[in-house]
Amino acid sequence: MRVTLLVGGLVTWLAVSIGAQSIRAFEVATVKPSGPDSPPMSLQRQPGGLVTSNTSLAFLVGWAFGLDEGRLYALPRGADTARFDIVAKTPDNLRPGELQMMMRTLLARRFGLVAHSEQRNLMSYVLVTDRDALKVGLTIPAEAPDANPFSTTTAGVLTGRRVTMDMLAKALSSQLSAPVENATKVAGSFDFTLQWQPDGAPIGDVSRPSLFTAIREQLGLRLDVRRAPADVIVIDRLSVTPTPD
Repeated sequence: MRVTLLVGGLVTWLAVSIGAQSIRAFEVATVKPSGPDSPPMSLQRQPGGLVTSNTSLAFLVGWAFGLDEGRLYALPRGADTARFDIVAKTPDNLRPGELQMMMRTLLARRFGLVAHSEQRNLMSYVLVTDRDALKVGLTIPAEAPDANPFSTTTAGVLTGRRVTMDMLAKALSSQLSAPVENATKVAGSFDFTLQWQPDGAPIGDVSRPSLFTAIREQLGLRLDVRRAPADVIVIDRLSVTPTPD
């Protein structure tokens, strides 16, 4: 089978086969449908492995390609509700991006993923700030982030530890389901807690601001709207039922 993989911003066609040695893959991986006893949704990078729980197939595809679900097109019915617990063993000394490439290989092998990249004009956002308005404390040079630098244990609350503006832009992209470009030109790392009114809150509940207001008031940042070409992934084939372990 074949799957389109994005490498360094370029589109590279790679043949995926069980015996392929040139493609990075998990040494061992189990994929089980999530059940009532599964922990809450999470994706955790651990020494020597990756563990997910209650992660939807749509989320896994988006994470594997580094895109929010708003930039995934032609997902099959049920991809956003089919949830899985994955335990995977990884080699040591992974380079940046290799873990996501391993997930792409797993999706190709176990779910039959075939996809390609396109560019489409999408509503997107630009993250900007005035230096005097910034409300986060910067550490320069940037400190190395934790394996799991973001936490969203409560709806409408996002915390980050030792993150960069690029990392924040990607996290906001996931919250907004739209591309977010970091144009702050702010170097260094920082900790933050962002609280806003989540979708689905009771009508009339104004105890928290909107996400856009919270970003401005709590972080000293701003999201400007624009329409621009953006990379998207179009799903050509994907099964919501994995092959057996």
